[in-house]
Amino acid sequence: MKKEKNNLVEIQIQNEAIYTLTILSKNTEELFDQITNLVEINKNKFQHTPVILEIKSKHFQANELAVLIEVLTQNNMVVIGIRSKVQELIDFARFSGLAIFDKPITTLKKEKKPKQLSEEAKFTFAPKFIVDQDKKYNLPKIMINEIATSEQVVSKDSDLVLLGGVKANAEVISHGCIYAYKEVCGKVFAGINGDNKATIFIHSFNVELIAIAGIYKQFKIVPSKLKGHSVMINLKDDKLRFKIVK
Repeated sequence: MKKEKNNLVEIQIQNEAIYTLTILSKNTEELFDQITNLVEINKNKFQHTPVILEIKSKHFQANELAVLIEVLTQNNMVVIGIRSKVQELIDFARFSGLAIFDKPITTLKKEKKPKQLSEEAKFTFAPKFIVDQDKKYNLPKIMINEIATSEQVVSKDSDLVLLGGVKANAEVISHGCIYAYKEVCGKVFAGINGDNKATIFIHSFNVELIAIAGIYKQFKIVPSKLKGHSVMINLKDDKLRFKIVK
């Protein structure tokens, strides 16, 4: 053990047990189930354990990383940093106060003092919001349970992530984006404060209504080209655009 002292603080560099959780796939639904089962089986081993997330998939997105961190937190595992070559994930981790392990050389060159990050950042946990230019985004609101018929869920000043399904006549509403990883049969309202850059992702599309920033489309019958597919929805020229995600 090495000690570094000055007049006010003492830094101890120790060899502690830190686990690396390697994410090999982008299949978030199966991924979250596997993590929950893994922690349940090894409950005593992983309780309050510091974890580094190593993201192998090049298609893993920042919102999915936010959900993954929340799932681990709910299972009493503490994410202290990530290892990834995806710049979007590196930026997300940096803004969230997480350590960046094995940063790409191009990123290191931009840092004036790259060595300062290593030990200090290991003990820094994520704040309640992520800063993106002039905006402040709360971490996504995570809904694990199924949204029942006629139930309404509202996410103020944040994105909304749905890990359970949404039944018919239910409503999910968000000031930001909405990401649903199971079947959605109800009504979906994103960007309700006028955010025309909000997006909606639905893993299994079977909705009654889609709306972004007040622009909506109602479905009495869902077209076969959309029904059951993974669909990304955004606005382009003030019109809803539907894109099937394969």
